[in-house]
Amino acid sequence: MAPRPPPHVYRRLLGYLRPYRGLLLAGLGASLVAAAATSAYAWLVGPLLRAVLTGAPVELAGMTLPGERLLRVLPLMVVAVAVVKATASFLQGGWMQRLGQRVMADLRAFLYSRLLAQPPAFFERRHSGELLTRFTADVPLVEFSVTQALSSYLKDGLQILSLLTACFLIDAKLFLLTFVVMPLTVLPVRSFARSLKKVANRSQNSLGALTALAAEQLQALPVVQAHDGAPRALKAFEAESERYLGEMRRSLFLRGAYSPTVEVMGILGVALAVAWGARAVAADPALSGRLLSFIAAVLLLYQPVKSLSGTLSQVLTGLVAAERLFSLADSPVPPDEGQEAAPLGRALTLEGVRATYADGREALRGVDLTVPAGARVAVVGASGAGKTTLFSVLLGFLPPSGGTVRWDGTPLSQLKPSSVRAQMAWVPQEPVLFSGSVRHNLLLGRPEATDAELWEALRLAHAEDFVRALPGGMDEPVGERGARLSGGQRQRLVLARAFLRQPSVLLLDEPTSALDAQSEAAVGAGLAALMKGRTVLVIAHRLSTVRDADLIVVLEAGQVVEAGTHTELVARGGRYTQLLGEGAVAA
Repeated sequence: MAPRPPPHVYRRLLGYLRPYRGLLLAGLGASLVAAAATSAYAWLVGPLLRAVLTGAPVELAGMTLPGERLLRVLPLMVVAVAVVKATASFLQGGWMQRLGQRVMADLRAFLYSRLLAQPPAFFERRHSGELLTRFTADVPLVEFSVTQALSSYLKDGLQILSLLTACFLIDAKLFLLTFVVMPLTVLPVRSFARSLKKVANRSQNSLGALTALAAEQLQALPVVQAHDGAPRALKAFEAESERYLGEMRRSLFLRGAYSPTVEVMGILGVALAVAWGARAVAADPALSGRLLSFIAAVLLLYQPVKSLSGTLSQVLTGLVAAERLFSLADSPVPPDEGQEAAPLGRALTLEGVRATYADGREALRGVDLTVPAGARVAVVGASGAGKTTLFSVLLGFLPPSGGTVRWDGTPLSQLKPSSVRAQMAWVPQEPVLFSGSVRHNLLLGRPEATDAELWEALRLAHAEDFVRALPGGMDEPVGERGARLSGGQRQRLVLARAFLRQPSVLLLDEPTSALDAQSEAAVGAGLAALMKGRTVLVIAHRLSTVRDADLIVVLEAGQVVEAGTHTELVARGGRYTQLLGEGAVAA
């Protein structure tokens, strides 16, 4: 037998069929009817041909019928069987296709939900092109295994069993002689299956690498073109494409050779049946009807066996893809459990917090910090000091490897991460918008918001005027990553989205540092309104932000080395003063 992929792959795929047992049973019933109708052809063809060729009486279903009557009855019976088979095949195909599409929709949704629950560190270890390949290439392969393959296994498998049973009942000796070669087909099936599974795995990995390379080069196309890197990018793409084509050539060769090999083995059995049957009929002409029925049944076996053998190669490829999908889906997801977090009322406290990345880098090394509710705290430091990591810990993207973060005295580990994030709004330095309309991007902050609340958020973010000026207003598409808007407009939409969340804690990565003076003034006015009455932690890049902070925290190599107001820190002449002199905090 062919080597089996891990049993859990079969079990998990079959598990997706449980909610649709009714469709599965209906398809199985239709397959049984179609299989029985196919066998009926074999029973009817032999007597019909004998009556046509000899005109002699024929025994059918225990009755001896004269040739003339048989010629009137049998054609009608053949037509009736054909109608039954066509109807059953139509229903079986439709039901199994519906079943497969529903199963694949469930599988896609499950995989996507698992990806959405992963922390950012998960995606840092994987290329976006590789993940895209799982949806664009692996899922359709699994879809074939669940839809067409499952349909083929039911329909063709039952037809083969039915026809084999008919062959045995027609003539047991002829059956044993004809199908003595069947055990020999196990050897090529096993060999082909093993080789195809290996090649399928390599080809899918190669396709993932090709997609990742193309996605990376296209995303950074301006940089590639600016450095005259297009020829090198094309050369790298062609080399990876050639590796993929090499794997596909091997895969296509195996698939192409598989069906003919099985077919030749089947023809050997037919040849044996004809040779033995011819001798038997020569000795006893009455056996001619049985021989014709037997050969008809064997010939009817040709199509389902060929279909099933071709399906097997596709199924093995689909199971390899399913293994890849399940390995991705089985990546551990941080649990979203615990108490519901209320708005911050007293303080956000970090006690000896340490944070270590998967590669062993320690980004925070015992950070102690108290942020009183309603205070504005600026975090400064050179690149790599741990500022962004601090935000990742507060947002629950990176669990602390040591120490404790307390929300009004309760450790974050006891609070439901999503409820903590619901109390926060994060405004990054680079605004992130999604393809779609202005409205679509705003509703990410609060899906149930009304139009009046959306316009109020836009007004507070100083974005109402430019949105009303857009041809489609709030329904105007913003383009991929907001490409149809200016940097200042994108940032103001992000601020409006933060207003909609009505957060108690605001995390800012100095969102005005990369803007021109005019855009900075507009965004700055919106920021001032957003920060009013809220607890604010801001990664500071501008001296104006630092001066206004209630507390300035200086990070160095993942540790707090200084803390105080601007005046206090300047008077000390320590690391903060050095950062001012080095330009790490701009004027």
